Amino acid sequence: MIKNVVFDLGNVLLSYDPRGYLEKKYDDEELINKLYNSVFKSEEWIGLDRGSISQQEAVEILTKRHGFGSEVSDIFRDWEEILQPIQGSIGILEELKDRGYSLYVLSNFHLEAFKLVANYDFFNNFDELVISAEINAVKPEPEIYRYLLANYSLSPEETVFIDDMEDNLLAAEDFGIKTIQFKSPVQLRGDLQELGLFH
Repeated sequence: MIKNVVFDLGNVLLSYDPRGYLEKKYDDEELINKLYNSVFKSEEWIGLDRGSISQQEAVEILTKRHGFGSEVSDIFRDWEEILQPIQGSIGILEELKDRGYSLYVLSNFHLEAFKLVANYDFFNNFDELVISAEINAVKPEPEIYRYLLANYSLSPEETVFIDDMEDNLLAAEDFGIKTIQFKSPVQLRGDLQELGLFH
């Protein structure tokens, strides 16, 4: 019987489309490609998720390395534009809260970015939050799942984890956690119904 529902944030509760964001902001295809690959696919991006580098350090390194002007610092200022709530998912989250389930976040996230998006009201529904940069471990590393289960005394058999990335789900399954790969709020609701969380 499921008692705990664990949500990823990016592309589950918050839309995350960095290329789409860049395409809205710039007309230059070459610049868009360069920024996307140099920033969002960089080792510094992973370091930010892990909490091993500060946002200021990342901006300075990336700007200097690639000869950018203000573009990198603009990206790191625009979190609320890049990360918008997915209303259908928020509705499901609120229904689960009303039904008495314990709700958790397990997400790879930069500290400064999280401080901005944590102002969204839907975070009030959660019992606890596990943010990668705060514990210096990222999905799909085993440490982050171990931390979630041990810190909040969760039984894997009573827990379902919702994420959009298959690798992250497979790692959770290694611990005996049930999983749902998120594709849309409609699909998520159907999968939760199959598990008996909705009727």
